[in-house]
Amino acid sequence: MLLEDDALARAIGVALIARGATVAVAETTAGGLIAARLLSVAGASAWFERGVVCYSAKAKRDLTGVDPEFLKAHGAVSRESVLALAEGLRRIAHVEYAVAESGIAGPPGVRRSPKPVGSVVIAVVTPEGSFVEEHVFPGSRVQVMEAIAERALAMLLDLLPL
Repeated sequence: MLLEDDALARAIGVALIARGATVAVAETTAGGLIAARLLSVAGASAWFERGVVCYSAKAKRDLTGVDPEFLKAHGAVSRESVLALAEGLRRIAHVEYAVAESGIAGPPGVRRSPKPVGSVVIAVVTPEGSFVEEHVFPGSRVQVMEAIAERALAMLLDLLPL
């Protein structure tokens, strides 16, 4: 949910400013909610470089440099693919921190997948290394989208030690 005063996003901004660092995000399933939450913070231009919604394979290639054949080989909702999105965006955007996510928001029966609705992979690439988490979030399509944004931001903040 987009809040007027997003404490999590504000804390990320403070931590990035303290490091003189910037962040970029590549979103698929969250559809821009991660970027919107970060941009809800006044002064985000000091530490937010860009956010891209790369829903299609073509967009993933164009915006993060990830080959659609790589995505097809590993699956769009896989550790390998989401990590490649984050690494590609970090390289293209010239930022210290990059966040990427991909998932299945549902509703059930809309698309065939061996993974359940709510499945998501989140990756954060930092100067210290790459970190990937897999989750299955319950709820409606919008609830899954909001859960992805919340966890992605929390994960980023956890990787910005004070």
